[in-house]
Amino acid sequence: MPRPSLKTERRAEILDAYGRCVARHGVEGATLEKTAEEAGLARALIRHNVGNKDDLLEAFLDRFLGDASRTTAELFESLPLDDRVETMIDWLFDTQHTDVQDVSVTNALITAATERPDLAERLRAWTSGFVSSIASELTDAYPDAAEDAIEAVATGIAAIFFNFDTQVPLGGTSRIRQSSETASRLLVSALGR
Repeated sequence: MPRPSLKTERRAEILDAYGRCVARHGVEGATLEKTAEEAGLARALIRHNVGNKDDLLEAFLDRFLGDASRTTAELFESLPLDDRVETMIDWLFDTQHTDVQDVSVTNALITAATERPDLAERLRAWTSGFVSSIASELTDAYPDAAEDAIEAVATGIAAIFFNFDTQVPLGGTSRIRQSSETASRLLVSALGR
């Protein structure tokens, strides 16, 4: 009987190692050699299981953005029937939900996107989906609010969240967390006027 393929497991290990390299060295610095070293594998196994450097980035992006989309969907699906917007804001600014490596990877991807239009497009699409999810919650909570006001508030909350999220790895963020939550709630209160 043939031995089962380890390709799926090996691929996950390689993508994990690549993510650590991107967080540490940026997209350009996350070479096949560094990824192989981080994974404890020969470079030939990286190429065999994932492909070249561009294939590695593409596979990593698929997984990274897919995971981010699933996490976002789970957040919105888990919101209670009452006080959904308040709970959403509480969740967004809870540091327990911030993964320091993910923040470093996101920053590295944004930096690389300045030279890679395809990467920029994928990151914009994910961000747009995130803002749309926030806007959907706001629309449900404030059905009489103007669409452009909903979009502005959703964009503002997302921007505050992304700014806060990038600060978490620095530590000592309790004050900025509290101010970020307050600013988000002030934006939301403008919809009720």
